[in-house]
Amino acid sequence: MKLLRDCWVALLELFNAVTLAPSFDHPDSQHILDAGYETSDGHGGPVFTPPSHPQDRDKVLTCDYSPMGRHWRPCSTPHSRACWLAGPGGQEFNILTDYETKAPTGITRKYTLTADEMNINADGVPMPYGKVFNKQYPGPWIQACWGDTLEITVKNNLSFNGTTIHWHGLRQLESLEMDGVNGVTQCPIAPGESYTYRFRAIQYGTSWYHSHYSLQYGDGMVGPLTIHGPHSSNYDEPKDPILMTDWNHRSGFQDFYIELEGRAPPMDSILLNGQGSYAGGGHQGYKYRTHFKRGRKYLLRLINTSVATTFVFAIDNHKITVMSSDFVPIHPYVTDHVVVGIGQRYHVVVEANPKNPDGTPNHSEAFWMRTIPSTGCHNFQEGGVPNGRQGIVYYKQGSTAYPLTAPGNYSLACRDEPFEKLRPVLAEGWVVPKPGPLDEPYDDLFHAGIDPPVPGEGRPLPSDMFVRWAIGPKALFVNFSDPTILNLENTEWDPDYVVIPKNTPEGNWIYMIIFGNTTSIPSNARQTIPAAHPIHLHGHDFALLQQSTEPFHPPNFNPKLDNPPRRDVVLLPANGFVAIAFKADNPGSWLIHCHIAWHASSGLAMQILESQEALRKQMTRARLEPVEKGCATWDKWFSDPKNLWDPNVTFFQEDSGI
Repeated sequence: MKLLRDCWVALLELFNAVTLAPSFDHPDSQHILDAGYETSDGHGGPVFTPPSHPQDRDKVLTCDYSPMGRHWRPCSTPHSRACWLAGPGGQEFNILTDYETKAPTGITRKYTLTADEMNINADGVPMPYGKVFNKQYPGPWIQACWGDTLEITVKNNLSFNGTTIHWHGLRQLESLEMDGVNGVTQCPIAPGESYTYRFRAIQYGTSWYHSHYSLQYGDGMVGPLTIHGPHSSNYDEPKDPILMTDWNHRSGFQDFYIELEGRAPPMDSILLNGQGSYAGGGHQGYKYRTHFKRGRKYLLRLINTSVATTFVFAIDNHKITVMSSDFVPIHPYVTDHVVVGIGQRYHVVVEANPKNPDGTPNHSEAFWMRTIPSTGCHNFQEGGVPNGRQGIVYYKQGSTAYPLTAPGNYSLACRDEPFEKLRPVLAEGWVVPKPGPLDEPYDDLFHAGIDPPVPGEGRPLPSDMFVRWAIGPKALFVNFSDPTILNLENTEWDPDYVVIPKNTPEGNWIYMIIFGNTTSIPSNARQTIPAAHPIHLHGHDFALLQQSTEPFHPPNFNPKLDNPPRRDVVLLPANGFVAIAFKADNPGSWLIHCHIAWHASSGLAMQILESQEALRKQMTRARLEPVEKGCATWDKWFSDPKNLWDPNVTFFQEDSGI
């Protein structure tokens, strides 16, 4: 293994030239959440600043591996970001470590998030129904180091909403109750109450946390999350996470009725890290700004936290080296743009060496950073698509001038990054067994489309005639007061929960084909709609066996089984299909859903109940006690009509709940 790692490091050094220069000011730095710490036990292990530290040096986090002992040391350098910790006898935690089974031993970091209401003026137009964490938008940056345990207490100060918080992409290995999905893993946290999430960070990279209660995250309840660890490409300096999102001047709860009527609710503007400019307003017309110094290589962490928009990210005249997709390190590749779907994340390196199309140096002092809505994957009104020039990279300190640069010649089509370029670095153990034949009753095939209303079976009232997106046998609609996790003795499930049992033997593989259109598989009355869907799976990184823009037809099924791309969000192409697989090694009821918030709230989701019997044994009385307590406080709050927005309303929940 050490020889393989050394070869990998040598390849990285050939791929990436390195220069060293001092840092400078950081106008684009994130708000950072201060952590409490459990003190280490004094075994003398390494304590160091991670190379991907925050730009604000006063807010730098310290990695503390004291419990590992004094024979371990940090090994990441500008010449080799692939190494993280080196220990006795040639042991290492590095880019080739199987992070699904191994992680260093860190410390416990304690954070507090308070959900609150706030008028958000992100782009010059006030949004009075904002819901935020710690009175800021986006929420504070939560950080940990690879192998740490996170303990995050969430307090709910919202007036009329419960809440739960999902730690997007984190695997929650053997910690289902910490996944943060109301109606599945817990009841909502009632106003005035709190809930503590505790889980171990066995992966590394960047993601985000967000509310999983109905449409809350589109109203502002999002924030970045980074687990510091190794990288597959070298860099000199880190930049704080860049959150790109569409934005609405109304609450998602106000506009959801449009979705129920079968139309797409419109979005208004684009924000980078909570900052934008709607029709020239907002922050005196300012854009998101950052500074580069020529010759340096910068780590950028890209996160799409949108409600309904896939973005094409680019910096004029700059090349981008992509080195991870979601939480999975990949072999680096160079491009001039990155397509970032909703919920997806990319770690990239940008070399501050701008060039003209003919390859000659470009000596401009400012360059546009673009987040352009991809064609066919946004809900901006026709004629009202915001300009993609949402950020500026400056090379001259103190400059406020707008750039005069032009975009590159790249496609704006709605798609994912190229399948063949997403080659995971860690290939060992990722040869997926060939799936069996696709025979009736086609239990592993799922159609993403719209179910027409059925008289007498409407939601929230039986008389309602709304259309609903669905992916399982019917549209999902959970009961906030009765989560799946408290019903693991069930042998049958309420159809509204859309529970798909998968009692696959441990270590075997679960396969799923999700399609938007098909030419040969019989379906129910579900309507095929030519729309792309970013599909997110909780509890696992899945292997992406195939991604096709063609309608599904069994003879066209040609899966890649040897080290296929892996991630936790994949774009289901409009009219096409995706085939995914994951190993049955994490018992749980794992949500899989479209990450277009309107579609998830409509019902385009289902639960994969993995290894129910093993899960039932894991969920001891001690582990379920906080869940039950949370449900009791929720039921008490909900039973008092004075707590509701309208005490006389005939229903409380009109969406799926997630």
